Amino acid sequence: MLQLLITLCCLLLSQTSGAVEIPIAQNLQKSYQTSGINEAHQQKVVLLLVSQPNCTYCALINAEILHPMILSGHYQNTTLFTELEINTGRQVKDFSGQSVDANAFAQRYNAWATPTLLFLNRKGEEIAEKIVGINTLDLYNYYVDKSLRLAFKKINP
Repeated sequence: MLQLLITLCCLLLSQTSGAVEIPIAQNLQKSYQTSGINEAHQQKVVLLLVSQPNCTYCALINAEILHPMILSGHYQNTTLFTELEINTGRQVKDFSGQSVDANAFAQRYNAWATPTLLFLNRKGEEIAEKIVGINTLDLYNYYVDKSLRLAFKKINP
């Protein structure tokens, strides 16, 4: 009986964790084009997490804030979640299709601290105030949701 319970828990965890992977930004223009317009022909907000390897606060935001948001399904038609890893030497294609170093891309938004959440439109313009760092998880979800609603209203009046 115990083994069955353990197997079920592992199965649930594997399905849950695999279903909520936030894609690492590689080609922001292409990512937006393939998922930027929802069924009501509204534009999506790009929620871009600027992170770096071994950032425990970045992992915390992923696990406690962003993954549950994605799993909820409430943001499926309004938000494109993606993650930009800096300090890795990676290149990313920006919203105009130009290849740029991930660090240089983050510097465009003065996003030098991790984690930083950026709220962008399809052109890569900031449409809500970025959230830098994390003090406490208690109200963090509220502030992220508030910023997403404000950003969505800006691009879909």
